[in-house]
Amino acid sequence: MSAKSILSRFIFKIALPIAIVAGAIAGFIYLKDSKPEVPAKPIVEQVWGVSSHVIQLQDLAPEITLYGAVEASETVQLSATVNAFVNQVNVSRGDRISKGQTMAQLDDRELRLTLAQREASLADIEARINSEINRNKTDRKALTVEQQLQAINEKNLRRQQQLVDQNVAPASRLEDATRAVQQQQLSLLNRENTIADHPNRLAQLKAAATQSNVQLEFAQLDLQRTRILAPFDGRVLSVDTAAGNRVRNGDRVVKLYNTQNLEVRSQIPARYLPMMQSTAASAGLTASISHGGRSYPLKLDRLSAEASASQGGIDAFFTLEQNQNIEVGRNLQVQVQLTTEANVAALPALAIYGQNRVYLIIDQRLQAVSIDRIGAWTSPTGERLTLVRSAQLQSGDQVLTTQLPNAVTGLLVETR
Repeated sequence: MSAKSILSRFIFKIALPIAIVAGAIAGFIYLKDSKPEVPAKPIVEQVWGVSSHVIQLQDLAPEITLYGAVEASETVQLSATVNAFVNQVNVSRGDRISKGQTMAQLDDRELRLTLAQREASLADIEARINSEINRNKTDRKALTVEQQLQAINEKNLRRQQQLVDQNVAPASRLEDATRAVQQQQLSLLNRENTIADHPNRLAQLKAAATQSNVQLEFAQLDLQRTRILAPFDGRVLSVDTAAGNRVRNGDRVVKLYNTQNLEVRSQIPARYLPMMQSTAASAGLTASISHGGRSYPLKLDRLSAEASASQGGIDAFFTLEQNQNIEVGRNLQVQVQLTTEANVAALPALAIYGQNRVYLIIDQRLQAVSIDRIGAWTSPTGERLTLVRSAQLQSGDQVLTTQLPNAVTGLLVETR
């Protein structure tokens, strides 16, 4: 192959493609550098459409909502005090009962026998007391007779002594007279001792009579207690036996609570505690609950002496008016009325961010303000508002009432 043909082949296969590619690159660079420049669009700040509320500082009485449960301050467990069979149970769980109503009747036949035995024992002791009194009267009369006999015996002894001294009577007659005096003296001593011991014997018998009388009263009480009576007006919480069972002393029969002494127990959060303590100390604190479409007034009775370890609050006990048809254990909302607070603002719930922040609208931009929540308040129109206080809030200020997820100080807004 000639040199000319080799050169021609090199030009067509290598040099020409390289020249074409280089020309294309040069043309692209020329076109890119020679295109006209497009002016940049200006950045426009987004405006957020929001709602607002105009602040009006007022003197208002805040309300706080607590959650409490109805409790009975007087709950009793009526137990059997005797060993007996149950004849009849007259109540069921949930029944309303009146004071003095018979709730259960125990078999009293054994106790009636015991009562008869105690009565017989007391009658026996009373008879022995009467016998002792009669015996003492007889002993006193016998003592007079025996003293007279002793005087006769002593007179006979002196006469026999004279006869023996005169050798008129034998010595044996003197001995007999002496023996008679001594025997009568022993009889006198025994009689006097019996009379002297009469008060002791009588005291023993009277003590036995007292003991027997006490046992009789116990038997009468046991007999009375076979009728288990309601100690007050209330409701039955549970019935723990049935007819035919045998109960022993201490076995529970009925559990009930007093419907005249109901109260509502509610825990006061730590942030409300100072306000409630000052209100309760100054004028007494009132509250109310709603149940079954009715409102029931409450009055603060006392505050617990122990704070909750988990939440830091303390329990408040509100008294409930008597004869209320509310079940024990029911959970209710408690609306507590506090004393009037000065210069507070009533805001809708949507105006509050978190727990203690609102946003003022100043020259169409947001300004964050920290606030203290005082409590709730119901407007004359029935709207539920939140009372807040802050030194940065003034009457006429506009507050944001739209919950913006990106609300920050300086955000541009437009009120609608």
